[in-house]
Amino acid sequence: MSGSRLRGVAVAVALALACGTMPARAVEVDQVDWAAVLRALGIALDSWRLSPFPRMTPTPTIPVPTATPTRTHTPTRTNTPTHTATRTQTFTPTRMPTEPASGQLSFDPSTGIAPAQRLASALLIFPYVVHSGSKDTRLTLINMSNRNIGVNCFFVKDAGPVYGCLEVGFRINLTPLQPFSWFAGQGTNNPLTFTAAPPFDGVGELKCAVDPDLPDLEAHNVLQGRATVFDEDEGNTVAYGAVGFQRLSPGHFPGVVPLDGFTYDQCPERLHFQVLTRQTGSNSSIVLTPCQQDLLTQVPTSTTVQMQIVNEFEQVFSSATSFTCHSVKSFSSFSTLSRSTLGTDTAHLVLRGVHSPLIGLVIDQFQGGPDNSTHTAANDPYLEGGKPSQIIFP
Repeated sequence: MSGSRLRGVAVAVALALACGTMPARAVEVDQVDWAAVLRALGIALDSWRLSPFPRMTPTPTIPVPTATPTRTHTPTRTNTPTHTATRTQTFTPTRMPTEPASGQLSFDPSTGIAPAQRLASALLIFPYVVHSGSKDTRLTLINMSNRNIGVNCFFVKDAGPVYGCLEVGFRINLTPLQPFSWFAGQGTNNPLTFTAAPPFDGVGELKCAVDPDLPDLEAHNVLQGRATVFDEDEGNTVAYGAVGFQRLSPGHFPGVVPLDGFTYDQCPERLHFQVLTRQTGSNSSIVLTPCQQDLLTQVPTSTTVQMQIVNEFEQVFSSATSFTCHSVKSFSSFSTLSRSTLGTDTAHLVLRGVHSPLIGLVIDQFQGGPDNSTHTAANDPYLEGGKPSQIIFP
């Protein structure tokens, strides 16, 4: 077969394939109808343009998005070390007190539940009451219920080694939703409600327990309180809210207040403060009173106080003290609370009572204002954990 004939057969086969048909016999080149060839070629080209095959070309791009989640997930996983580092820094101060260096005081992990604050309560403790010289204290009790309530109260102060603890008890009757306020140094007397509060002199504390006429919890948890210690000469004040303990189970008031976590809230196991270290123009004070007390037999409560101080570099220092009845000690009593020892302007102070849980506050002293005068402010603690205790009222 000649070359021209082969080319003719190839064209015929190509046209047959393009048109979707195969001739039954060989096609002679001389017999080719070129007009038909052109028409067939045009039909083939049209069919290629309308063919679905060109629209299938996006198919290979489908797997490409599937790889995108893998790549976008990588940053999420790379953030994990950053999150881990943050948690490590957060828990470092918590671990440090339980893992101190050699010779430092170690606190066990706290247990129990601290009393919730800013709630109407059945027992209030005012750790700082003063009437001395130009200082006096305004005490306020508020009956948050719509019924009459009776409140048993006791002033307690340390009168020195000769007289020991001095306790003065009195009873207050509050009408529904009544605020009752008086100056500690003056006392008060209300013949309409048969209420009398004796004058107080010195530095001490005040404990008040609700004595309801019904055993319901709503009849117990009705009391809130606040105190403001002011100095008429210096113009400084120390205002704070009383520490409240709620009744947890119904029942009458027997005079004994078991702070066990079942009948009443537990006492806090530890007190946490963020304080200013002692330096020029700054000499703050620590006020402490025992949570456990026998007001019936008037047996004084003494306890040792363990102290941990963490400076701004998270270095841990320790100290200790002890007191009976009530205590107010300045930072100058502790070398570990000075800036020269700690090396920082502020510190984290943790206090724990050994023989009795503690209630207290820090009186911040600092200089400020245009004349750089000395000012004071109350520093309320963060209460951690719970520890059983008991207060006995007559």
